[in-house]
Amino acid sequence: MKCKICEIGCDISEHNSGKCGTYLIDGKNIIQDTDIGYMGAYPISIETVPMLHFYPNGKFLQIFSTGCNFECPGCVARLLASSRSLGWPTLNPFQVVEKALHEKCLGIVSTLNEPAANYYLFRELAVLAKEHDLLVGCSTNCYFTDNTIQELGNLLDFVNVGIKGYSNTSYKDCGAFSSEPVFHNIEKLFDMGVHVETSVVYSRGKEDDVLQVAKTISKISPEIPLQLMRFIPFGDAPIEFEPSVGEAENLCKDLQEYVSHVYLFNSPGTEMLNTYCPECGNLLSEREFHGPMGSKLLRPWTDYTCNCGYSVPTAGTSASENFSEAGFMGGYRISRAFGMVHAVLTCMGVLDERKMLEVWREISSTDTLMKIHHLIQQPYSYLDFIQLIAEKAGTQEQGKHLSSFIKERMELVQDIATKSQGHKVYYCMGSPLFALNAGRMENNLVTFAGGQSINKLLQKEGKPGVNVKPEFINENNPKTIFISGFLSRPFNEFYDLCQQYGIKADAVIEQRIYEIPPSWDFGSPRWILGLLYITDKMYPGKLGIDIKKEANEFYKRFYDMEYENASPNRSFHRPSSHGWPRKTMGCTYA
Repeated sequence: MKCKICEIGCDISEHNSGKCGTYLIDGKNIIQDTDIGYMGAYPISIETVPMLHFYPNGKFLQIFSTGCNFECPGCVARLLASSRSLGWPTLNPFQVVEKALHEKCLGIVSTLNEPAANYYLFRELAVLAKEHDLLVGCSTNCYFTDNTIQELGNLLDFVNVGIKGYSNTSYKDCGAFSSEPVFHNIEKLFDMGVHVETSVVYSRGKEDDVLQVAKTISKISPEIPLQLMRFIPFGDAPIEFEPSVGEAENLCKDLQEYVSHVYLFNSPGTEMLNTYCPECGNLLSEREFHGPMGSKLLRPWTDYTCNCGYSVPTAGTSASENFSEAGFMGGYRISRAFGMVHAVLTCMGVLDERKMLEVWREISSTDTLMKIHHLIQQPYSYLDFIQLIAEKAGTQEQGKHLSSFIKERMELVQDIATKSQGHKVYYCMGSPLFALNAGRMENNLVTFAGGQSINKLLQKEGKPGVNVKPEFINENNPKTIFISGFLSRPFNEFYDLCQQYGIKADAVIEQRIYEIPPSWDFGSPRWILGLLYITDKMYPGKLGIDIKKEANEFYKRFYDMEYENASPNRSFHRPSSHGWPRKTMGCTYA
């Protein structure tokens, strides 16, 4: 029997549950797999969905299930996009609505996995939510059939449509057929009065395709916000596909010729997360980077009308206070938590998919995730994190082996640190004006090595950091600046920005700015290599070791490959985007 939910049109039978893997035959009807439910329900601010022109600062209940009708390369939520039964406890629609009301949320939003994969479940939830005066929205690839989009449009208040590209090739790469249904459905939802925002991934070399997306959206309405997601290469994606922040900012300027509101994500420190008047250029609202595909308003956005008279098309009133998510909660940050667990499992040789899923199930509770969030921020407590994962996986000996390697090198650094104190360091991500939180692992690596992190002077924090003024850097005059190994920026762009912002610290003048190799400072046990790197840059020659030899030893022991043969990307668990001899798992995060 043909499934009529999306345009892929799978044949559902006793032996085929479709690409989503979540549908069954019941007599003459297609039904939702009864094992499917909502695996997570967490309060978030709507900017982490992300939605920028809908109830700004609003508190919503984020939900997610499992399954997807697409198979996109480098998916940030691959585990949830898979159709595997994870064995997690689930919530039914009634329980979700009950939690949303208890948390005093404005509404419910489905994210992380595709709602087409659990359409009947989502439809039931949407109807129930409406009965309780809750707003309903979702993030979706929007590949629905005409009948489905008509029904869905009557249930939705808002939607973020993830556009894969303009070309049909972009959709064929994801296992679909063409882009036409998506643009057709965007227009349909817009005409039905649903608040629509769009997002499109930008990888290097795809500039023309992204421009065609903007041109097509503008024909529906130039007022539909377009969110440009700078591609972050995970999985087996080469790092060469990642455009620089500067390149993405330049593309945003070109996109503004077609649509009124363009926003740049995955780019810490960019001013292109702000809302500007398209008529006169006035700044109307300020935001900062708030984790992968997320943002945060710096202050309530209370007036949507510019002094020149232009009104930003925004639905709903702005909340007077920001809702701050705890730990890994909010938007797609939870995917990073699973990526960190995956990184430890990989170093312990756990490559069996079933075992990995068992461990993920064990650590998926809010309390355990919060515990992990605290453990990964300090060098010694990270060893407790390794022990925790080793116990869940039943690999205590492998955990001890990994911890022993790390601890030996920590003791070497501590010996240097006791003799060398006071070296001022500034740690940033993606931009000289985006400072990492004082309590994060990166800054704690600096202090562990005997450095003085000026980030510790910051009185505020974000996720993973906050915007700062040039004066903060100049007044505290760091001798060395480190750029995060997760979201970085080419040196030429970085130094140009320092000149543009008037940053004249010793680190800039003496050209002591260093980019940490990918995942060498956070997210992976490879942070021990980052600690050695940081110590060596602060105190050249004092460690008395060859960093490349240490890296080679780590890679041979825990990845079965030579460091010099690795082609790293932003993945936490993979040492290389290609050429890694170990069998990799299909359901991966980072």
